[in-house]
Amino acid sequence: MSNPQSSKWLQRKVQPAARSRLLCFPFGGGSASFYRDWQAMLGPRIEVCAVQLPGRESRFDESFITDINDLLPPLVHAASDLFDLPLHLFGYSLGAGIAQKFATYCDTLYPNLQIVSLTACASSASPAHRLSASTMSDEQFMDYIMGLGGLSSEIAANPGLRAIALRTLRSDFALSESINLADADPVAIPILAIGGDGDPSVPISGLQAWSDKTTGNFVHQVFPGDHFFVRQNLPKVLDALRDFIAL
Repeated sequence: MSNPQSSKWLQRKVQPAARSRLLCFPFGGGSASFYRDWQAMLGPRIEVCAVQLPGRESRFDESFITDINDLLPPLVHAASDLFDLPLHLFGYSLGAGIAQKFATYCDTLYPNLQIVSLTACASSASPAHRLSASTMSDEQFMDYIMGLGGLSSEIAANPGLRAIALRTLRSDFALSESINLADADPVAIPILAIGGDGDPSVPISGLQAWSDKTTGNFVHQVFPGDHFFVRQNLPKVLDALRDFIAL
């Protein structure tokens, strides 16, 4: 997805015919490469822009950001180059919380910005489902991550790769814990909440709780699979996204 128009914060391929943009936020431990194939699958009418957080892939040598209040100013500044077209937000797990905060932050700084939708993927907006990883030992934490399907057995068995993954995930969970979605003010944009029917961390009630986070239209849809159901259902997930944003 590298392109002269990309930056350290954003990976994208410029689409001259695009009528809008899709800004994608990663899940905990994830990176911009997760969205690598989406541009080809969604077509040239929408430009896919994937957020690259510090501490991973091309930004491996940078320090992690563990507080949403420290993340938003540089992220929004970097994304401001995208604000000449309507913007759809897609957030996966941790990314959904970042996306919601991104929308409310931009609302005051960029009143003319058209953020026209938010898709919350594999994320609960219910306070009952908030998890504190800081109280877990490394073994407990890795067992939890493995239970979500978020780490391959090969990485878990390799001490070096396991240490890198653990450091990234610990930092991202700290970032997630700094985002209090339960008390977040609703946004005035439509929200689509999608999840997997076998996700142990996000029950259907957690998806439905996103209805309280918008004063606009709300839709939720469930797919077969675990926390990473998107990998198992990508064409159908993108079809649902197309329908929601009327692409």
